[in-house]
Amino acid sequence: MLVTDRLLGLTIINIRIALATDKELLKEVTKELWQTVKKLRPELGKDPRLQLVLKALITIGDLPNQVEAAIVVGVCAEMEEDDPPNEHKEDLSKGKQEPSSEVTNGRRVVRRSSANG
Repeated sequence: MLVTDRLLGLTIINIRIALATDKELLKEVTKELWQTVKKLRPELGKDPRLQLVLKALITIGDLPNQVEAAIVVGVCAEMEEDDPPNEHKEDLSKGKQEPSSEVTNGRRVVRRSSANG
């Protein structure tokens, strides 16, 4: 009986250590995803980035507890300072966008958004 209790106690300790390691790994992966999304999609605000990172965590990870993943992503988002306003965000908030133009191969290419056209 004592041996069984001791083994059970050790098993519980091992499970707790594994869960603690998984939490740390989850935090590390979340931070990496957060920075990657910020780098690849700088126009995204904090909330859309949060949703994208959470969706990625749930998709690529085998997470039995999605609420815990959401909490970790929320903590990561709170650690991040509020993003300064981006030029792209300001243009969208004005409502009217000027057509963008590029010069390619000596030709001027003008692109208009569907809202203006």
